[in-house]
Amino acid sequence: MKAIFLIAVLCALIAIYAVASWAVLHPHVSAAYRAYYIDHTTLYWNPVHYPGTPAEGMDFSREGLPDWVAYTRGFSIREPWGQWTDSTIAPAATVALAQSYDGIVCVDFTASAVSWLVGKQVAITMGSQTRTVKIESGAYDYKVQFDHLQSARQLDFVPANRPPRVKDVDKHSLDDRRLGLDLSMLRLLPGECASPAN
Repeated sequence: MKAIFLIAVLCALIAIYAVASWAVLHPHVSAAYRAYYIDHTTLYWNPVHYPGTPAEGMDFSREGLPDWVAYTRGFSIREPWGQWTDSTIAPAATVALAQSYDGIVCVDFTASAVSWLVGKQVAITMGSQTRTVKIESGAYDYKVQFDHLQSARQLDFVPANRPPRVKDVDKHSLDDRRLGLDLSMLRLLPGECASPAN
């Protein structure tokens, strides 16, 4: 009888450890929590949200995020002029949206780029659709139109190739980041873009 009791206790302990191990390996957490604590693809946990609309835009130099943005990932530290996309943090820089978008949307963003990205293509993905833009020198206002969106919940900026580390291109730099675009402003506008999409 004692042996049966010990076997039952052992089976119960194995079951408890199996369930606990599964929970540790498959945590049920929010995407923002996962990005910060598990995947390490964002530098900011639980940022302050400020009132704003997609048409008013997101100022990348401002502390916090507007209400219409849930969280971001793949961006470097905030600087006085904006935020760099950084492929050392994540392959794509993502703006996760607080609500889904349907229909026609114009993505209007202002960005400059590292010199070795000028003239190259960067993919902009919203929902299941992808557009490409050719990167211009200096600060440039890009307008990218998405048609027939269905429940799009994020916007991604993806360089064609993984950018090199800054220090590998500029031998005088100690910067270990893989920078791409330096975004300063992002707006989402309903309907078609005012000028043709890039």
